[in-house]
Amino acid sequence: MPNKAQAYALMADETARRITGDYLDWAAYLTTASRLYKYPFHDQLLIYAQRPEATACASYDLWNDTMRRYVRRGSKGIALLTPGPYGMDVRYVFDVADTGTRRYSRNVEPWVLTTATEEPVRQMLEDQYFAEASMGLPAQINQIAQRQALEYWRNHARDVRDSVDSPSLSSYDDFSIGASFRKAAAASISFSIQTRCGLDPELRREDFTEVLAWNTPATAAELGKAVSEISGQVLRQIETTVRTAERSMNYERTDRLQRCLSMRFPSSNVLQHSCFSSYSDHTLISDSLQITLCDGNILMSQQS
Repeated sequence: MPNKAQAYALMADETARRITGDYLDWAAYLTTASRLYKYPFHDQLLIYAQRPEATACASYDLWNDTMRRYVRRGSKGIALLTPGPYGMDVRYVFDVADTGTRRYSRNVEPWVLTTATEEPVRQMLEDQYFAEASMGLPAQINQIAQRQALEYWRNHARDVRDSVDSPSLSSYDDFSIGASFRKAAAASISFSIQTRCGLDPELRREDFTEVLAWNTPATAAELGKAVSEISGQVLRQIETTVRTAERSMNYERTDRLQRCLSMRFPSSNVLQHSCFSSYSDHTLISDSLQITLCDGNILMSQQS
């Protein structure tokens, strides 16, 4: 009878076969992985196998100590495998849905690409990957995916070829293996990035035809690792750009509203001694006041 680590390793192998056996299963996996892009492929695979709806996972200690949230009693951890001194060990993470908040808990706020933040993201992708911003974000992502898949193949071709144990690939020569890998990886990278950005990419069977050739645990691992590493790198850069743009816009809104208020109420001690933050384009909040600009009028209300 297999121990826990062996049982989860078997689960991972079976899941790898399943998701590379049908393009809809592969797309479902990529959708989950796109939300968990800071995890490596083997973790994404096991999270998908156990909790495909997961959105933000972390260890018990991170939720409790860093985020100051508690893991709800009875929640079942998501098992992940990690190398140990005597083979593979099992560790557990919990999804944010398994947690509750205390008075000083930190919020979990996934970044969202908006119309306002898309332009700086397109510019960042042009600067970092030489994909012209003028072509539009979906086209940029497609181009980046193709280029990065090619670069990955050039750097890891030997490892990928050595993993080939799939009957579907047995008749392929080296050139055909490379072409199949690059096509499968590029389509998957683009789909993953666009999905996380909320671009709702079109799901077409022909885009993932080559994925079905990589239908063993070993070959799926090589493909999945490439997709995870590349999409994860790009998504981290997009996240940084989005959050930086949001902070800049928030500062500008706060400054604009405070200047407007100072002009309207130049001698107000309450305004001068309140530390405001921008809540929206037209609202400032502080510990004691909420101030909203509405049709040129200033509305004030006490914060409870």
